Order: sequence, then structure tokens, then C-alpha cells
Amino acid sequence: MPVFNHRDEVRTMIDSILANDFNAWELLAVDDGSGEDTLQLLESYAAADIRIRVVKRSRQPKGAQTCRNIGLEMARGEFVIVFDSDDYTAPYCLRQRVEMLQKRPDLDFLVFPSGVFVDERFVTESHPYAFGFRVAEDDVALFASRRLPFIVWNNIYRTESLRRHNLTWDVNLLSLQDADFNISAIAAGLRYDYAEAPQDYGYRIITTSSISKKINTQAHVDSHVRANSRMYDTVRRIGGKRYDNSLYDGMLRIYNSGMTGKGINLSLAEALADSVSKRCPYHSRLLKLQIRLTLLLQKLLPARLARQLPVAAYLLREARWRKKKTAIINSLIETQKH
Repeated sequence: MPVFNHRDEVRTMIDSILANDFNAWELLAVDDGSGEDTLQLLESYAAADIRIRVVKRSRQPKGAQTCRNIGLEMARGEFVIVFDSDDYTAPYCLRQRVEMLQKRPDLDFLVFPSGVFVDERFVTESHPYAFGFRVAEDDVALFASRRLPFIVWNNIYRTESLRRHNLTWDVNLLSLQDADFNISAIAAGLRYDYAEAPQDYGYRIITTSSISKKINTQAHVDSHVRANSRMYDTVRRIGGKRYDNSLYDGMLRIYNSGMTGKGINLSLAEALADSVSKRCPYHSRLLKLQIRLTLLLQKLLPARLARQLPVAAYLLREARWRKKKTAIINSLIETQKH
């Protein structure tokens, strides 16, 4: 579990782990350079419970991805779960994950459904940030289009499976690491399934965040381009050109999410187009055309509308997908209740 500040949220997360009704676990809290208050909190937990180990990141680069790699290297258990430090686990989370994967020796990892954690409450209703449900038959297409079917924290992995396939987090990615790790696991041939089980993890929804201010730095532009390039390469290894339409939708998602909310981030847009010029020249030309249309429309229309119009077909597909996903998750939740 990577940790960087946010003492109160870290306390909530660790307390929720301690409240689990399964006791045979070890928590590796890998600190990424937190302030003294958070570090003291971690050390107080470690002093009170020998199952909690505090590890300080000892190498570069800084970031959750490096911390996860350190944790995986140090893990001593048969199974590994990678949590975030500001979320929440249900009291039955660890037990149900271990017991269900133990019953499936044919699998390398098992995917569990999650809810959200809002205003210090675990919410198990359908939500745009609920993951780990079987919402489609082809997960590769979902990852390619960045309609993520599951996040790393949805899963419990066999430690030996990750090590045998040398699966690690790309330390050069500042974001989008989970999708990169999961599609890499699928490409490596890891066997997995979806668990028919109650939602056991709460992804914290924060209503105020400064991430939009950080996402447009040059470092994030470079990271987004790298993530997009890796997704193209990995998915092409899996299915050749079969998933090209999905890959283009995935690039458009990065393109739209990397905007300021008003206009176009020209640096990101052009870098994305250039990054696929050799991988898929048609996609590169199409995105450049959409960029040019946006720049022309900005002379006549509000900046946000000028960006949206050239990608309107994609936006409509995404709206239909969100509606479909919500209906599927609602149905699965109701089935689980009964």
C-alpha cells in the first residue's frame, strides 16, 4: 500500500483493514516521503501490530508505482492485494478474497466488485466509479478503449504468478498505471475470473481536488503519451488490428481528460497524434484533422464546444456506454442481494 501524506484518510484505511474478520495478513505500508505526522501515524500502527510493516521508499523515482514495486518485492504471502491508502475495505474483504481464490487453483487472480467511499460512508449502489463487475465479454476491448472493467485494487493475485511473469508497474507513468498493469497481466496470459461476491472495497470519492491543475504539466503530457503508446503496443500483441477502433476511443478519452475543461491542450493533442503515427497512421491523421477542426471552430464557438464537436460521435458512444454499464451493474447488484 503506497502512502504519501493524507494522515486522516490513511488512518481510515488502516482501521478498516484492522477491522477485517480475517487475521492472517501482512500490511506493507510503503511510504513515499510523507510528512512527519503521517509517518508517525504509520509507525504507531506498526508498533501496536506486528502484521504492519512500514517501509520507506529507498530508490527513485518518487511515486506510487515505485512503492508498489517495492511492496511486491518484499511481499511474503501466497497472495497479494494492492490497496490505495485513502480508500476503505469492508470487514469481509480479505476473507472472501482469500477463500474464493483458494477454491480456484486454475486462476492467477480473481476480480472482486467494488463500491465507493463517500463522506466516510461505504456506498454499494451503482456508481460511475464502481468497478470489478463483468460488464462485457471482451475485457481487452474495454481496456483498449479505457472503459476500465477493473482496477488493481479490485483484484487478489497469486504472488508467484506475478513474479513468474515479471509483472511490475511502469515507474515512468505518473497516471494510468493500473490499466497498464492489468492489460500487461492479460497479455502475459494470466488466468482470471470475476467473483460473484458482495462489493468489498470502497474507492474514495473526493469532491475537491487539484489534480486538474497537475494533469497538464509537461511531465503528465509525456506520461499520457507513454501510456497511450504502451496500450497500443500491448493490445496489438494480443489481437493485432482487431481492437483498433477501441484503441482510438481510448486515445480520445486521454485527449479529452487531459483538457482544461474549456479548450484544447495543444501540446497533449499533437503529442498523442504523433505517438501513433507509425503504429496506426490512420489514427494519427484522423486525430490531427480533429485538432485542426477544433482550432478553426474556436474562432466561432466557445472553446469547450469547439473541442467537443469534432469528437461528437465518440462522446455519444461514451454516453451510451455509461448508461449501459449502469444498467448492468444495477442488475448484478440486485442479483447479488437475492
